Parts: sequence; C-alpha cells; structure tokens
Amino acid sequence: MADSNRNIKIEHFENLVAMAAADGHMDDEEKEFLAEKAEEFGLNQNQIKDILANPQELTFKVPSTQDEKEEQLSDAVFMAMIDGEIHEKEYAMCINFANKLGLSDADVHEIIALAKKLSL
Repeated sequence: MADSNRNIKIEHFENLVAMAAADGHMDDEEKEFLAEKAEEFGLNQNQIKDILANPQELTFKVPSTQDEKEEQLSDAVFMAMIDGEIHEKEYAMCINFANKLGLSDADVHEIIALAKKLSL
C-alpha cells in the first residue's frame, strides 16, 4: 500500500512538472511550489532530479480516483495562479489538464473562484 501511495505521489509530481514546463520554462515561483510539493510527497533528491531532468519527456498519467483528480487539478490551478492571476495561456493549460483528468471546465472555474477567494 505504501508503494502504491508513493507511485501516486510521483505521478502527481510528474504531472505538475509537465504542466509547469509546458510553456518552455519554469519560473522561480513554480520551482518553489514544486519543491514544496516534492517535500510534501516525501520524494527524495534523486527522484526529483530524475523527474526535472527531462520534463518534456514526461507522459501525463490520469489518477484512478476522483479525489486524486480533483487534488491534481487544484494544484495545477494554484500553480497557474501563483502570481495572483491566471493568464490566458495558463487558463487554457488548466482546461486542457482538467479535460485530460476527465473533469469539466466548470470544475476549473470553481477552483479558480475558490483560489481567488482564498487569496483575498
């Protein structure tokens, strides 16, 4: 069970890295967010280094449970809004991320609204 949970966390981290790198670079805020997530997930330095080495080669992995899908979408939206706003390209990436997870545009809008409310 612990290995299964660890794999879920690695896949979650890989999905976030892939999204962060989708525009060709990762800014400092995204790197900081990813570092916090890696620590939260209990990933070791070698795992992190391997994942960050080739983000363009990561393949998206859809989580198996609804809770995991919603958690990953929430993290993706938070990362996109890390500067307090969600720009058009980031919004499109979140919609694409949601669609890959089998979630709706409405789910993205709900999380954006919640994130904006929490940042006030």
